[in-house]
Amino acid sequence: MERILIIDDNEEFVEDTLLGLRRHYECAWADTGEAGLERMAAVDPDLVLLDYDLGEGASGLDILGRLVGGWPDVPVVMVTKESGVRTVVRAMKEGAFDYVVKNTSREDFLDVIRKGLALRQVKLENVWLRRRLQESLGQVIGESEAIQQVKREITEAAATDLSVLITGETGTGKTMIARMIHEASDRRQQAFVEVNVSAIERELFNSEVFGHEKGSFTGAIGTKRGLTELAHRGTLFLDEIGDMDPSAQIKLLTAIESGQIRRVGAVKDIQVDFRLVAATHQALEERIRHGLMRQDLFYRINQLRIRIPPLRERAEDLPVLLRYFLHKHFPGRAGLELAPGTMDALSTQPWPGNVREFESAVQLAVVRCGEGPLRASHFNLQGALERTPAQEADYSQLTDQPFAQARDLLLEQLRQAYVQRFVQEGVSVKDAAERIGISREVLHRWMKDLEP
Repeated sequence: MERILIIDDNEEFVEDTLLGLRRHYECAWADTGEAGLERMAAVDPDLVLLDYDLGEGASGLDILGRLVGGWPDVPVVMVTKESGVRTVVRAMKEGAFDYVVKNTSREDFLDVIRKGLALRQVKLENVWLRRRLQESLGQVIGESEAIQQVKREITEAAATDLSVLITGETGTGKTMIARMIHEASDRRQQAFVEVNVSAIERELFNSEVFGHEKGSFTGAIGTKRGLTELAHRGTLFLDEIGDMDPSAQIKLLTAIESGQIRRVGAVKDIQVDFRLVAATHQALEERIRHGLMRQDLFYRINQLRIRIPPLRERAEDLPVLLRYFLHKHFPGRAGLELAPGTMDALSTQPWPGNVREFESAVQLAVVRCGEGPLRASHFNLQGALERTPAQEADYSQLTDQPFAQARDLLLEQLRQAYVQRFVQEGVSVKDAAERIGISREVLHRWMKDLEP
């Protein structure tokens, strides 16, 4: 039950007020301002009713200033004998939430109290949210300016209901960022529904995401709610949205713009309300240029954008990440020493798998190093101590062309290299797509494009 402290020297008024409040709230009383200040810690009230015209001792305005300064989250309602403009203005300027005249009706009196308590609840919730967000931001390990910028953008995104697009290479933590935004938002009490677009077969996508009616297709033995319905009033997270089929993009755009979806085989629309967060490791602008991404959908999902920098762009965070992973996986060895030159070697590594790869490398290194200090050799660094083929490549022919043409040619050569490597190694399409970080459908298109 919420608690109210009354600070007033008029015993008759207090008794009448207590009679009306005790059915709804716990109440305490102090007959002087000084006594009221002393009772604040003991009572821990959710709201204070403070008499403007206290008798002897400190005035109501003096006590108001001390209450606002000492307990800023506790609303103070000034109680006055009359609603003089000067009196009201002074009280509000000093920080009072509202005022009420002593001869007002009981219902109006209670209404002011209810509004003050509602404000108190909002303030407490905001404090909790800020604390929760700060705790969540601690999961984004690093002290570089690039990571500080990401944290600022997460805070900004959590405070709005706009669509968010999270971009970054595989292993940078896009899913974690999406969850943080949801958990710090006004929708945190509702579902966070994660959809890996590249993991759903094209033929099943509409059924999985938008649902289907019984008998709408072979195998539809019952009605199924789509993931967009499950995300109602919560957050829908579409990971790897760049792999979404254009036909499904149209339905998603309609759902975003109208707030309505239609299950496969249905004749009526269903109202949905979800906050969209999307993520991709691809350059969506390039996919728009090649007709693989609808431009109008891109504008709707790109209202706020958070780019997570790859690990190679923030080498200054490696020492912090190293200590974090040591403490996480080997708490008894968190103080493990590094041999001279180890961190320099780690800093030259490209880390294509980003933080995820670095975490695995740290775990392996600790197992290998035994009791001695960590050395670069323990990390099994690929090409860290010698130049990679990419670094040795001759780009002179490419740089003779316009950048756009050179970029397309280089991407084509890279796709060809991936396909040739995994074909020669006899790797399945599924495993190859996972290792490259793309969907099987995209890899099939690469292979088809390279056919003579």
